[in-house]
Amino acid sequence: MAEKLVEIIDGLNNKAALKQHVYRNTLTVFKQFKKTALEIAEHLTPQVISKDESLEVELKQISEFEFHLKFSGDTIAFIMHTNVFSFPPEHEVSKTKYVNKDSDRGYCGMIQAYNFLSDSLKYQRLGDIGYLLARIFVNCEGNFYVDGQRQLNFLFKDFSTQKIENESIVKIIEQTMLYALDFDLYMPPIDSMMEITVQQKDSFNNPRGFATGKRLGFKIDN
Repeated sequence: MAEKLVEIIDGLNNKAALKQHVYRNTLTVFKQFKKTALEIAEHLTPQVISKDESLEVELKQISEFEFHLKFSGDTIAFIMHTNVFSFPPEHEVSKTKYVNKDSDRGYCGMIQAYNFLSDSLKYQRLGDIGYLLARIFVNCEGNFYVDGQRQLNFLFKDFSTQKIENESIVKIIEQTMLYALDFDLYMPPIDSMMEITVQQKDSFNNPRGFATGKRLGFKIDN
């Protein structure tokens, strides 16, 4: 029994403490993302509203772990997961010399960026779909790794040397915005809309009732 208690104490003093450290690092980075997103919004707004006042770029705080960057018909939801993760053995991060030399480096907090239609959030259309654009992983040393769409899937892969700094945060946010702007809302195939129920018909006139997504009914080729 005493032996098991020693193992538990050792686990709390080591792995649990490590995860708390990673969590605090990730929260600090998340706050940097929010601050930078606000600066981007404040910089862009005067330049776009001069042509159309409805194009205001704004940041909305949802909770301690979520904020939204809204620009016209698109919103990027930045969400910090409160848990700490490790990469599976077959993942490229787990195979790096950096992580093999010290396995603690493989534990990461995660920040996710999802693209939603602004109207989906405005009208609380609970069935609408958001699309994952990027996942940012932060470890105990402040190093980070990103996987995501297009440039975000290869720009930040050098986990052993990449430190979170304002320049990289700006680039990540800009890339999510560019992808969202280029990711259009497509009309679903006509065959998927040949028949509707009375309830679905009523949903057309109820903003909260008719599910919408940028690629609803279509296969996405990245």
